Amino acid sequence: MGAVLALAAGCATGTASSGDVDGLQGTDAGRTTSDGGTIQCRAPLVVCDGVCLDPAKDITHCGASGDCSGAQSGSVCPLGVLCTAGVCSAACPKGNIVCDGACVDPLTDKAHCGATSDCLGPRAGTACTAGTACTAGTCGGSCTGSKTFAFTGAPETFVVPSCAAKITVEARGAQGGTSMGGASPGGFGAMVQGTVAVIGGATLTVVVGEQPAAAQYANGGGGGSYVAAGTTALFVAGGGGGGYYTSTQGGSSSVLTTSGAGAGGTSHNDAGGGGGFLTAGAGTSGSGGGSFVSGSAAGAVFPAGNLNCSRGGFGGGGGASQSSTFNAAGGGGYVGGNAGNGNASTGGSSFFAPTATATTHTPSVQTGMGKVVVSW
Repeated sequence: MGAVLALAAGCATGTASSGDVDGLQGTDAGRTTSDGGTIQCRAPLVVCDGVCLDPAKDITHCGASGDCSGAQSGSVCPLGVLCTAGVCSAACPKGNIVCDGACVDPLTDKAHCGATSDCLGPRAGTACTAGTACTAGTCGGSCTGSKTFAFTGAPETFVVPSCAAKITVEARGAQGGTSMGGASPGGFGAMVQGTVAVIGGATLTVVVGEQPAAAQYANGGGGGSYVAAGTTALFVAGGGGGGYYTSTQGGSSSVLTTSGAGAGGTSHNDAGGGGGFLTAGAGTSGSGGGSFVSGSAAGAVFPAGNLNCSRGGFGGGGGASQSSTFNAAGGGGYVGGNAGNGNASTGGSSFFAPTATATTHTPSVQTGMGKVVVSW
């Protein structure tokens, strides 16, 4: 899941009796302990002050080498300055301090709640227990909450609370455009739900799909709804295909995609395919829906200014066309839906991150605008 997945890191240390290093590969001959044994460390760690330290990031022995004594003991970085690749480098943002080689906010960081100064020993703060938050430098309170995102027409950001180790997402794609006469509803959007591990403080991007305005004849596709970490998709709920002026409904979002490149949908007679996660839908003069990674733009109506057809919905919905025939557009999704003659549009597909748990996919369920709810 890119930077947002929960990862564990640490250094391996060992204290051994003389002649027994417990399988550790030393970068240094070690030091004699009180019981006559030695301490050795796995490379690239070195022994400094009787413990294994990483000279690439430790602020007390930045750039240390060899036996970590004298000229080889490295540098002590000033307070609030990181040790990066063995060099005292950039300072932390105001209000942050360096703990375990990274800038943290001691008022909110669960691992170093209330830390001060150089974040060492008694100044390292408190590691808050699971399920509790660090608020104003004190552990306590339940780390639970939720945020609902409605359609706004632009990508939004969600910063994971520092106390959270996982989030649960419910995402609903938008319905496709419905004909003014009401005889042909737009295809319904899908709903996906699931839980994924995250790192507190990570920033996610949220897109909520739009149902396009109704037109008399061919209609644009509904936008997909997305939650992603950078260019890594976590949850995608497909939008429905556009409706037409007959009694048949546009194609709903019914497909769950489990792998693939997140491609855009195909065009038909200049009507746009829905945008996929990574590539835009096919179309003429911008009628294809935009991809998530390029901003999830709605596909344009073709030709421009045509009042018989409608554009797509934000979230990658393709734009409808009047070209030889009236042609409804595909919905946005992980894989974009296809445009088609008359009502032969399809909805975009839905998607879960492979690491997501407790997942549910409900096809063809959402009417109107899309929605995203994030809980922790």
